[in-house]
Amino acid sequence: MRPSSRSVHGPSFGRRPAGQPGDTFGSGYPGPARSRLGLWLRYAAMRAKVRLAYRGDFALHALGDLLVAGIAIVFLVSLFSHIPHIRGWSFPEILFLWGMGEVSTGLFFVLFQGLWALNQQYLLRGEMDRVLLRPLDPYGQIMVDHLNLEDLPIVLLGLAMIGWALPGLPAFSLAQWLLLPLFLLCGVLVLAGTLTLFSCLGFLIHHRGTAIGVVYQASAFNRYPLDIFPRPLQRLLTFVLPFAFIAFFPASWYLGRTEWLLGAAVQPLVGVGLFVGARWLWGRALRRYRSPGS
Repeated sequence: MRPSSRSVHGPSFGRRPAGQPGDTFGSGYPGPARSRLGLWLRYAAMRAKVRLAYRGDFALHALGDLLVAGIAIVFLVSLFSHIPHIRGWSFPEILFLWGMGEVSTGLFFVLFQGLWALNQQYLLRGEMDRVLLRPLDPYGQIMVDHLNLEDLPIVLLGLAMIGWALPGLPAFSLAQWLLLPLFLLCGVLVLAGTLTLFSCLGFLIHHRGTAIGVVYQASAFNRYPLDIFPRPLQRLLTFVLPFAFIAFFPASWYLGRTEWLLGAAVQPLVGVGLFVGARWLWGRALRRYRSPGS
């Protein structure tokens, strides 16, 4: 599963001077909150129609991403056909953990693909000028412009992996089932918040986005049990690049591993807090934007 290299340009809403770069989501659009929400929904629906206009191309990209992600299943089946467990982690447990990671990562790519296009397309080429002329939140515009429906099959694959693992796991309580969507969505926020933080570097050093790609590669560790790694790497994935909060900590609670219970309990707070903080910092960094033509 790789970030799409295609760029999709959004339509031009009425040109007007933008508000402060750090404006909240849609706050520059005049009218009640319900009208702003409706505008965002229409904007997202329009971008989705653009993505689906070339159905063959869409199907090929979706199939390619699904095949790449499906290699994980082949890897796990092959691995556990030779060994019964990895440091006490069974095949169903690893499959459940991997499935949670796939769902959150897939949703991240559906909603936050624009982070990969930010530096090269919007900062270096100057397309941020067009974004700032619209009475909508710039960050939201960039994400909606790159709405990536091709990765929805990755989400379905992750859900299938979770379903496959369930017969080999203890039965979940009603509370655990009700909290599962919350953990998955907050896992998306952990990944989005972390990469949004690193995307702020683009306003300072004008690179082509390689920092985001390098940091994202480290997020692959969220699909593995944290305790199979050395202590320094465990601390890195918990306190510096908090990718263990994407899937490992919440999955550990479902699997009855109480030594990681605190991580599962604070995962929603970490996800929401990290994303809100990163969005605020991104708005502050946007004030340093200078058009390439200026």
